[in-house]
Parts: sequence; structure tokens; C-alpha cells
Amino acid sequence: MLVRMTTVLRRVRRLLMLLACAALPAVCLASREVPVFTVDVAAQTPAALAQAMRAVLVRATGHAGAADDPELAALVANAAQYVQGYQQGPAGELEVTFKAGALEQAISAAGRSLWSADRPFTLIVLSPAPGQIQQATDAAAVQQAAETRGLPISIVPLTVRAADGQLLPSETLLTMVHNLGAEQLLIGRDLTVPLSASAPGASSSVPAAAAAPAVPAAAAAQSAAAAPQGADGSAAAAPNDVWHWTLVTPFITRQFTGTLTTGIDATVDLLAPPLEASPADGTVATRVRIEGLKTLDDYARVETMLAAAPGIGHSSVVRVDATSVVFDLWARGGASALQRVLALSPRFKPLAAAGMLTYQYLPPPPPAASPAPSTPSAPGASSAGQPNPAPAADPAASTP
Repeated sequence: MLVRMTTVLRRVRRLLMLLACAALPAVCLASREVPVFTVDVAAQTPAALAQAMRAVLVRATGHAGAADDPELAALVANAAQYVQGYQQGPAGELEVTFKAGALEQAISAAGRSLWSADRPFTLIVLSPAPGQIQQATDAAAVQQAAETRGLPISIVPLTVRAADGQLLPSETLLTMVHNLGAEQLLIGRDLTVPLSASAPGASSSVPAAAAAPAVPAAAAAQSAAAAPQGADGSAAAAPNDVWHWTLVTPFITRQFTGTLTTGIDATVDLLAPPLEASPADGTVATRVRIEGLKTLDDYARVETMLAAAPGIGHSSVVRVDATSVVFDLWARGGASALQRVLALSPRFKPLAAAGMLTYQYLPPPPPAASPAPSTPSAPGASSAGQPNPAPAADPAASTP
């Protein structure tokens, strides 16, 4: 009997190892490489090049403050010496490409971190869908914010709510997202528009195979130009425009309340590494043990979550036991960075253990029954980019 049990356990471990090894690449395929060092430029002049360099520094680091960072000011002042060449963009715009290797070295030498060019492809859903004119304006603003921060996105008219107005469960949303070739979902709701509102000509759903492509920069700019404008020439915003955003990833779910572009800015702030690099910022492997895995679903979920965690570039399974798994996780900054990342998720509880980082996996609670539909008044806005509890009429998807 003992021999039979040992054989069965070995087979289970082998199966779990195969599942573990097969689960990781699927999520990694959802990333997209961003052309960080190629941006639009107004002209081949020192002032235009300086502005283009500021844009590159924001995209390379993921931080809006990098544009005016004193530690990077020399790169802006000497932008011309980093120019690799000029070319014409897809819409006839002038583009400049800077020398990637030289700039990466210079940014690192200035004590600043670099954000990997392989970034999570993110689907954007505006719910409820605005009218055609406002949709063009909103899409242009969101696309511009994403390009500025270097986040690859596609704006799609995807159904994300049940009939009662509640967001669908996070697992359901992520399944749709992964089927469309993306990694995560960012849902924006204009709190000034009732969920029941339906705009003429605006679609509220789309089959998985017919997802809308990303809005090109030139098309977005043309849409913005055709939309109503304010006195300063900018796209006219709706009065008291307040947006509630829900970010759903395999690793975490976060909510933000602010402007139309708060969702993009807050998402990048979560994903990008800290701007200030530390001496330990090299990418190294750290051994991590995850305990409390009771089912194959638990193993698969943990695999997917860790593969999607910000800053983890690679993962491999070292050992699988009946209720735990040991990983080697490659992350910039090593163990201290991993601890900061895993602290973002309520699914991982740190445990005191000698020899390696150890965490207890806490599975998500079962989904609660949907309450009767209600229409409470929309709450006021909080500071842009700050996590904010969901309004009662817009509950967040459960955290993975």
C-alpha cells in the first residue's frame, strides 16, 4: 500500500509540474513590445528634439515625472547626440528614433530604473458606451494617455456587466480578455451617465472574435479634431466629468476614481518599477514557496497570478508538493522587490520561515449573490490616481 501511495503521489507531482510549466507562457504571450525610443517630433530643431526626449524618458521609465527629472536633464539638453535617425510615420507624421542602448545606459547611470519594453496588452472598455461624437473624443484622450505613458491598449465595446448592472466576475472577464489576446482589462465608467443609458449608434457588446483594433494615434487625433472643442482648442469634456476605473488583472484588482485618463495613469503607476533605482536593482532569481494549495485550480491560479505580477520577468517551478510549490522568480530588485509586489495582492499572506520567502495562498471567496438593482447617487471624485472604494452601483470584480 505504501508503495502504491508513493507512486500515486509521484504521478500527481509530475502532473502538477507539467501544468505549472505549461501555464506560464500563455500569459507571457499577452504582452506587447512598445517602441519606446521612437516618438513623434514636431521638427528637426533643438527645441523639438528636447520635447521628444522628454516623451521618450516618460515611456522608458513609465513615470510622468521623468520628463522634468533633474537627474535626466542632461539627456534632454543633449538630445541631438542620441538621435539615430528620422522617418515618416504611418500617417505621414515625422518620427525620430533615439539610440536605445546608449539611452538605456545613460538612464541607468543617472540612477533611474527602466521599464521593460514588453508590457501587458490592456483592453479598455468604456461602460456605458458613450455616443458616437463623445466616444471619438474619449477614445482619443485615452489613446493619447496610453501612448504618452507607453502602455499598449485596445479600446473595445465588450460586455462587462450582467443584466443587473453588476460587473461580471473577474474570472469571467479575464477569460474574455485572454481569448482576445490581451492580459488585463481596464473598465471605465462615467459616473455622470446612468448605466441604463444607451447611446444611439453605440454598440454595447462585440463577439470575442471581432474585437476592435487599437485606435491609431493619427486616427485618434483626427477624431479629437472633429469632436466639439473648448475655447482653448482642447476636446470638450462633459460637465462634472468623473470616471470610476476598475483594473482587472490575473494578479490584482484595483479601483480608481478621477478623470478620463486616471485609469491609464494609475495602471502604469502600478506596473512600472520605482523611478529611483537601487544598487540591488539587477534582475536576479529569488526562491519563493507558496503553501496552502489544495486543488489543481489553486496551482494553476497561482501560476497565472505570479506570471502576471508587475516586475516578474520569468518564473520556473523548482519543486511541487502535495499542498505547496516552490518557484524561482526573476525580478528586478530581488527579494525586497518581490515582497513589495506580493504585498499588493490579498491572496498571498507572508509566513515566517527560514531559508526562503514563504507565503500562504488565500483563495478568493465564492462570488456573492447579486443584490437587487439599485440606482444610488454617484459619489464625488477622490484624488486622481488614488485607490477608491467602488460606488454602490458599480461594484468591482472580485480580486483574483
